[in-house]
Amino acid sequence: MYLESHLEHTALKQGMTEINIRDNIEFCSEYRLPVIVVPPSFVKYTAENKKDSKLKVCTVIGFPMGYSTPETKIFEINNAIENGADELDLVIDNSLIKDNSWTEINRRLALYRKACGGKIFKVIVETSLLTRPEIDRIARSLIDNGADYIKTSTGFIGDGAKIDDIKFLKDFFGSKIKIKASGGIRTKSFVIELIEAGADRIGTSSTKQILEN
Repeated sequence: MYLESHLEHTALKQGMTEINIRDNIEFCSEYRLPVIVVPPSFVKYTAENKKDSKLKVCTVIGFPMGYSTPETKIFEINNAIENGADELDLVIDNSLIKDNSWTEINRRLALYRKACGGKIFKVIVETSLLTRPEIDRIARSLIDNGADYIKTSTGFIGDGAKIDDIKFLKDFFGSKIKIKASGGIRTKSFVIELIEAGADRIGTSSTKQILEN
């Protein structure tokens, strides 16, 4: 199994510098990783300094709580794309899920999808904070509104990725939407379990540890 092709290397820790980002870019190029995830403020630097044309630049929107207004998130999306982002990981406002505000959720998702244009659009839902019916309902909304991926977690809140949630999504939705597992992923064995359960992408800041141990 070629783990590298599934990995999105994440560099979102507080206190990142241009030197840190440069080192992470070089690491991704060395291991031929498909995606690097950087803070919005480093998208332009990353896009301008990556030497591997195949390395995609991803950033986060409304991160990590998801409480930004739709107008703010759309501005973030547009700004990220202008700066060179290839992929967007947007944190949904989970309070709307808890309030059963599905009309508003669908309205916002349609706006976000339009703003993303042809870029890869992933939506972070924090599966560990949701009930199974809520996961089912939000997954259906993401499919209906053209999201490319459902992402399990920001890695900052809740318990992160769980095998049972990945299996549930894969079993019920198959190829209708791709799955990005993220949050608490630190070992090669867990990565393999997640991929075997149905995850298409793995988001982790422990990439070096996973690949070299």
